[in-house]
Amino acid sequence: MPNPTPDSVLVSASGESIAAALANASKRKVYAGLGPDGTEGKAGASSHTGPQHGRNRSVSEYIPEPSSIPRRHVTVSGSHVKPEETAEAAEPHIKREVNLAESRGLAQTVAQPPTPPPSESSKSDSSAGSKSKPQAECFEGYGRNDGKKRRWMAVKLLGQGTFSRVMLATSQMGADEDDASNTAQSETSTLEHTQLPRKTLVAVKVCEHGPRGGASEERIEMSLKRELEIMQSIDHPSLVRLKAWAIEPTRAVLVLSHCPGGDLFDVATGHREVLKPSLLRRMFAELVGAVKYLHERRICHRDIKLENVLVNPSPAELADDSIDWVTYPYSVITLGDLGLSRRIADDEKLETRCGSEDYAAPEVIMGLPYDGRATDAWSLGVLLYALLESRLPFDPLPGSGADAHRMRSRTSHRIARAEWRWIEYAGDDGDHDASIAKFREKGLVGAMEITEGLLMRARTRWTLDKVLANEWVNQAVQVDGGIRFREEVEPEEVR
Repeated sequence: MPNPTPDSVLVSASGESIAAALANASKRKVYAGLGPDGTEGKAGASSHTGPQHGRNRSVSEYIPEPSSIPRRHVTVSGSHVKPEETAEAAEPHIKREVNLAESRGLAQTVAQPPTPPPSESSKSDSSAGSKSKPQAECFEGYGRNDGKKRRWMAVKLLGQGTFSRVMLATSQMGADEDDASNTAQSETSTLEHTQLPRKTLVAVKVCEHGPRGGASEERIEMSLKRELEIMQSIDHPSLVRLKAWAIEPTRAVLVLSHCPGGDLFDVATGHREVLKPSLLRRMFAELVGAVKYLHERRICHRDIKLENVLVNPSPAELADDSIDWVTYPYSVITLGDLGLSRRIADDEKLETRCGSEDYAAPEVIMGLPYDGRATDAWSLGVLLYALLESRLPFDPLPGSGADAHRMRSRTSHRIARAEWRWIEYAGDDGDHDASIAKFREKGLVGAMEITEGLLMRARTRWTLDKVLANEWVNQAVQVDGGIRFREEVEPEEVR
């Protein structure tokens, strides 16, 4: 396997090689197993007694905390766990990807971040003489479609990074300003407490730039420019939607669609009982449709994973048994984080080794020229396997015990050989081939076929066209006129 170069995106910010990073991967945050019927499978038993939800993500667009779920407290320990203890604790879990976060300008969410100071566009029109109430921060941006200047008011902080932060904001100004300002000071406030209509809410990504300098910041700014250019050119209900933007002397402001359900990782962690086969099918079908839309416009994503799939309905909506997910009119998921995406020619081969290791295709791991569309397809296969099996396909096998820590360093070797097995859905003869009966019992035979078709070497891997031809995907969404955008309220133009 070729050694990574210093410029490789698969080299961590601390300079670790792939092998070293993988060897330390057992320290990544983990989450409890997810059964395909919404129940915890055999691999879901956990010895953890506390939260395991890290927020140091390998994303260029920070994924916000779900606004309808109280914020969780995250404790970061500097102590090292013995390998055998780590193996036992990590065995029944899927790990959250964290490898690239620091190098791309994101660190773990600050538990109690300071209130950001106002800047050019953040000075409220209200009187500065009042000392009794904090002044709400405001953001201004130019509409994507009409170029008109509009303003949004901050509600609360969703995420904090080294170079960026994401704020929940509202287009509802004036009478509700006091409520929004007070809400901004409370970590545990929820959407219900704000009493703000969902259609007025947006996520505002604020990317700071200026005097810091350095290679890392240059990469962040380059990624931001590419992300902005691509977001301006796409319009799909299952893709992150750019509503407005502004480039200021010290920062860039991106106003994005808001997804109150958090990300697919959050749902799998705290609300895994709602992920029944019908909902899982709808989510995956939407995701395939969104990626196909990008590919038709010669754009490859290159960082598809659970953490980058946002969920639009709240957990309460997801748990509503009266909803028919086949005919549900609005998008259930939103694919975000276009920071690593790029435009490609029809027959272009890429060479940059980027993305998250556990979702990287064999050709990327081996440093070979690759087709970005084919590697996106592979990542979709990893994601689907993870939802079905409650584990990543190339993790050490359950029961490895003390050897799991040593075996994790061989993850890249297993990926390069496309060496994986069914565990929960394996047959009873011990050869780890799929048990069609188990899949059929849950209506997931199509999911089995797609997973096996995607997790193959590049020359035999299924294309997205073949995935879309499978009934499990092409019959999952039946909405007259296609999936719709939710109604949103645009603020008044600022003169």
